Amino acid sequence: MFIQLSYKIDVNTPAYGGKQGFLLTPSSSIEKGDSANTAKWEFPNHIGTHIDFPYHFFQNGQTVEDFPTDFWFISGEKIQILEINLPDDELLIKLEYINKNNLNSDAELIIFKTGIGKYRNEDRYWEHNPGISIKTAEWIRENFKKIRIIGFDSISISSWQHQDIGRQVHKKLLDPKKPVLFIEDMDLSKVDENTIFKTVVIAPMMVKHSDGGPCTILAEVEK
Repeated sequence: MFIQLSYKIDVNTPAYGGKQGFLLTPSSSIEKGDSANTAKWEFPNHIGTHIDFPYHFFQNGQTVEDFPTDFWFISGEKIQILEINLPDDELLIKLEYINKNNLNSDAELIIFKTGIGKYRNEDRYWEHNPGISIKTAEWIRENFKKIRIIGFDSISISSWQHQDIGRQVHKKLLDPKKPVLFIEDMDLSKVDENTIFKTVVIAPMMVKHSDGGPCTILAEVEK
């Protein structure tokens, strides 16, 4: 069975910091007598389900064209989902909130599921989004030597309420010497720790020299 782990983008897609989101302006319209429907799209590149590249925080960092095609295919045995139950007043994923039983030290893709997605149509989704703590970022580096990508159901790995910590986490993990990429604003409503993955395919928007951009994520899972 195939499922999507990415959201579709539209004018209601939330943006980090409550900033301008997706704008659609019709360029031609069949209803108005034109021969075809076309439109102009305007949107920030870090919107919807999107990926961060090292260039986002490092002037000498890698961009989309620096990763080979097979980088975007991850087999099921290399995927780890961690469900995180945060207290209502906690906006950082600290080590004490991570269940460290049955960890896959060979994981290349780690997915954090916090459940924040149920608030995606509310301001709290961006204003009080969970992020990752510095110690958790360091723990990931130390314990998952093959890690390539971190997925997240939050709008950003950086909590809006802890932006300085978020910047430090971005720099620790996006370090061009051994980068760990981020996928933010994932749709994790159909998966949990018991999901058995066969493969995940990540298809980033191929814009040259980009520091990040929307992506489509498809997963094959066992029924």
